[in-house]
Amino acid sequence: MLIRRLLLLLFSILLFSCTDVITIYKDIIDFSITSPRDNWTYYEDTKIMLAVNVNTNDILWTSDISGYLGEGNHLTLFLPTGFHRINAEIKGVIREQHIIVSPNASEYNSRTILINHSPLEIMAKRGNYYSYSYTNNGTVNDFRILPLQDTVSASTHAELDGAFSLKSNSPQSSDCPRIGIRLPMPQNTGFVSTVRKNMRSADGYNIGAKRNFFVVNTKNQLGVAHNLEAELIYQSEILSVWVTASDLISEDILNECMQMLNTHIIPRVESLWGKAADIDGDGHIALLFSHTINDEQLALGFFNPADFFLRNTDMQSAAYNPSSNEMDIIYVAIPDANPGSSYSKENIIVTIAHELTHASTFTVKTWNRLRNGDTSAMREELFLDEGWSHLTENLIGLGISGGNIGFLKRFLDNTSMYSFNGLNRLGQIDSAGMRGAITLFLSWLFWEAGGMSWRSANLVEFIDHGGIAFLQRMIALKETGWDSIGIAFGQPTNLLFNEMLADINKYILSGKSYSYRTDPLTGEAVDFFVNMGSFYYSGASVLVHIGFPVKSSIFNPVTLLPWSFVFYDAFFIPNDSFIILDNTMNSGSVFFSYSKIP
Repeated sequence: MLIRRLLLLLFSILLFSCTDVITIYKDIIDFSITSPRDNWTYYEDTKIMLAVNVNTNDILWTSDISGYLGEGNHLTLFLPTGFHRINAEIKGVIREQHIIVSPNASEYNSRTILINHSPLEIMAKRGNYYSYSYTNNGTVNDFRILPLQDTVSASTHAELDGAFSLKSNSPQSSDCPRIGIRLPMPQNTGFVSTVRKNMRSADGYNIGAKRNFFVVNTKNQLGVAHNLEAELIYQSEILSVWVTASDLISEDILNECMQMLNTHIIPRVESLWGKAADIDGDGHIALLFSHTINDEQLALGFFNPADFFLRNTDMQSAAYNPSSNEMDIIYVAIPDANPGSSYSKENIIVTIAHELTHASTFTVKTWNRLRNGDTSAMREELFLDEGWSHLTENLIGLGISGGNIGFLKRFLDNTSMYSFNGLNRLGQIDSAGMRGAITLFLSWLFWEAGGMSWRSANLVEFIDHGGIAFLQRMIALKETGWDSIGIAFGQPTNLLFNEMLADINKYILSGKSYSYRTDPLTGEAVDFFVNMGSFYYSGASVLVHIGFPVKSSIFNPVTLLPWSFVFYDAFFIPNDSFIILDNTMNSGSVFFSYSKIP
């Protein structure tokens, strides 16, 4: 009996001990190293954080180069150059990361640092520096250098946003339709589900014929559309032109617009993006000049994807679409003869190019997939959809005269105000500054991909050297949004974004002007970048200067949205010492880059 009791007691002790060991083991088995990041490059002049994802200080840190590094969580220290194998050990369990530590800016002129904790100390040599900070999928609040002496210069620039010419302060949605080159209007309920499978033959219309059209009320897009009678006033092999008030458009202006559209605009847009679907089967693109757009003063024109779908007046139906004209059609304001007017013929012509791009890209990206039975097909996200249309304005040689240069100016005047692909600091999903930003990026990518040239025998025609193929790969993808840009280009979008900023920085360091390409027909710049110089647009009535991004003082707190950046005034470090980067909050990927001024 005694032996039996002793055996039971021993078994209980063993059971308790085993249970205790298992509990401890389970507590530590899932830990991982959160900093440094595996296979990242760090620098010898920047402290590196050592941290794990469990709440314990019982951690031993070692490096195969430096040996013992210390104990505890969230240690920060400098490491010598080389390829380090970093080990974290907790109660015999070891986790490992591999990092590269590179030389500092005294040997490499430009340095980029991941802001993975705050405050962050950097060892820097005496000298003058330019710098910039930027985010990928991260944010930072109140980023700055803690006070140093002897800055070279400091300036800040803040400007609230809106349309460059025509203004709307309403938050925007990314559904269809999207309106105008100056600022699009808020969107309606989105796609209807009924897709036209069989194109009907067009009704035969002769010049002078009249019919009614539904036209979105640009002041109240959720309200009832206008129902307007319009007259057919012009027809070519590719265009049918209707006007709601034929006495408001002069024959001279009409002829000039039609000449430009038939011989220049439409052939070039289609060579960049392909043709818009012929929804009504008449072989023509319909163009409606509506006086309501002028009267409402909120847009220059628009493309409404709802017109590609069947009209449906049943409010209980998922395919409710009461205002479809069931045709491929673009709506624009009636042009006038005043070159300084928002509704000048120059602005209206480039608006038609802009909206025709929407029709073409919607056809390839979304409509063709829906017709082929892919009910998951999506319309492109608003920032990229608008970026494509603004890029078109540049590439067809009308980016200056049509006012597109003003969007770039708006962005460069206050870069930290805007995300390239999301809300600005006012909470707007669409704004003039955002359009300038994404057009800058797409233009840089277009020419980095190889760009294009012009056929000497016919200067209207493009010769693709890789840029047009890049555009067409984007719209051919099923994927949408920011990452799809990199998929089409062949490199991750975040790396391309970072490379563009490094390219801007090179121009700032050198002070060189950007040598932009010009259209041989129009003489206008076809690629936009920084430090381009001065331009007149809108009938030579507005002068804008495109220099470098307006800089901020590195000592003034700056807040950055995801996918945004700001360049700083030069600053001076009087002695070899630390500079300290500080912020009140950062998340995701936030970077600081600085370069010694040559």
